[in-house]
Amino acid sequence: MQDKMLMEGLLWDTKVMGDLTLHGSIESATKEVHEAFLVALKDMMSMQHEIYQLMSEEGWYSTDTVSQTKLDQVIQKFSKLVEKED
Repeated sequence: MQDKMLMEGLLWDTKVMGDLTLHGSIESATKEVHEAFLVALKDMMSMQHEIYQLMSEEGWYSTDTVSQTKLDQVIQKFSKLVEKED
């Protein structure tokens, strides 16, 4: 159980760092800073994926299958929201 909690913490940390590096990239004032944040973001995304894969293999992170009907409903809902904004 301790390994699972450790991995959950690592996954959380990489998600937070990914968010920070994304915003750093968006808000960067120079091309060089922007590129540095993009490299860091790519690294965070790669680490997050590796952690997810390990957790998934252990059965510690499961995902639900969504029906095509539910996907279509969400697409329709958000399409209507976008149309209202235009």
